[in-house]
Order: sequence, then C-alpha cells, then structure tokens
Amino acid sequence: MVYLVGVMAGKSRPREVGRRISGVLEAKGWVKTELIARSGLKQASVYEWLRGESEPRGHALSKLAQALEVSTDYLLGSDPTYHVLSPEEVVARESLRLCLRERGIGPAHPNYLLYQEIATSDGAPKTVKGWHDLITKVLPKITEHLRAKSRSHRGDRPRRILPLKTPGMSQTEGKEPTS
Repeated sequence: MVYLVGVMAGKSRPREVGRRISGVLEAKGWVKTELIARSGLKQASVYEWLRGESEPRGHALSKLAQALEVSTDYLLGSDPTYHVLSPEEVVARESLRLCLRERGIGPAHPNYLLYQEIATSDGAPKTVKGWHDLITKVLPKITEHLRAKSRSHRGDRPRRILPLKTPGMSQTEGKEPTS
C-alpha cells in the first residue's frame, strides 16, 4: 500500500480521520456521547468527523486530541510511525507520552524504557490517569516488594548442590555418593 501524506491511497483524509477517532473510542471503551462531553465540541461536528464527511481543524482538532489523549499528528495521520500500530497500541503509547510529559519524565529517567516496554503489552493502561496510577502507586509497591525479597535472600546459600537428574539416568546415578 502506498501512503500519501499520511493517508492510504484511495481513502479520503476525512474518512481516515473518522476511522482513527472511532478506533480510539473503541480502544478506550468510550461511546460518542462521552467524547462529546469530554471535548466540549458540538455533537453535529463530532458526528460529521466520525462519518468522514469533514475533518476537525484548528482549535477543534486540538480539543478533540486532548479529549482522546492522543496527538493531532495521530488523528491527521501525519506521523508514519502510527501506520503500523493498532488503535489499542496508539492509545497506550499516546496516554503514556502525555503522562510522562505531565510528570516531567524523559528518556534519561531510569524507568523510561520500562514504561515504553509496558506500553507495548496487552494490559497497558489506556488513559493518562491509568498510567499515572501505575507509575505512582503500583510500580513503586512492586519495586519495594522485590527489593525486600532480594534483601531477605542475600544470606541464603544452598548448603549442598545435588546433581540434576536427567530422564535417562538411573535412580543411583542421580544421588550423591555416601561415605
């Protein structure tokens, strides 16, 4: 397939924008009325965009992207990195991007790559609030639990190492010799 300015050849740009808006709504589990309420935009305009009859511009585009927690680049199809992602992946990544920006977390942060990796998983949060809760509440508890567990096991060493028993080994071959 050939892409022209972020839109697949043969598809109109307004239809593509409508498809992207619908995909984000579905990925977030929202209905159209929820988008209208969150964005403060006119119902007639939102329905036109969803049907692909026209596309949002200027302030309306900005309000729409903000309500959906995605970038305007995604909605307009102007960033080629989005072409290979499903709406669910876009929603997770865009929500993470906004959350990290709000928290002042950049690529130099020690957990930045971890967050990026989580964003590619099926269970990744789909909202900025979901990411905020994961970063501030869940991950610190997991990290503390793992640190406490590693501290409690530092002094433990196995007293003796037994050879592993392989499937073809007889009962006496797998035992330690007695003296």
